[in-house]
Amino acid sequence: MKTTLRTDITVKDICDGFVYNELEGKGLFGLSGKLTIQPEYQRNYIYADGKRDVAVIQSILKGYPLGLIYFNKIDENKLEVLDGQQRITSFGRYVTNKFAVKDDNGIEQYFSGIATDKQKLILETKILIYECEGSESEIKEWFKT
Repeated sequence: MKTTLRTDITVKDICDGFVYNELEGKGLFGLSGKLTIQPEYQRNYIYADGKRDVAVIQSILKGYPLGLIYFNKIDENKLEVLDGQQRITSFGRYVTNKFAVKDDNGIEQYFSGIATDKQKLILETKILIYECEGSESEIKEWFKT
């Protein structure tokens, strides 16, 4: 299996074309439709508890690393999330104003209501992503460990 580290993808890139299905609790697409955020083998979104989703946004605002995210490269124009869909769905939902985060004064703020510099900080945050290319059995075996 081949893996390639990508350091050029930002939160803004991933959120471009972000689609979230509230009824099913699924973040469906991102990267202008090239990324399937929640393929069939992924569990539903569980971070919408007012703690874990908020923690992802607070981590970005504090400059903390979000950890590695893994994509399965299907072809040149199609990727699937192997690992990291909870984090991706969290920042996608925040950027599209699906939940609020308390500011320094304890006031809940949606993305559209935060200061422009904080919006820019979130959107320009680069995500460390490994693109994996391999057979289905290779990828499944790799993620068993």
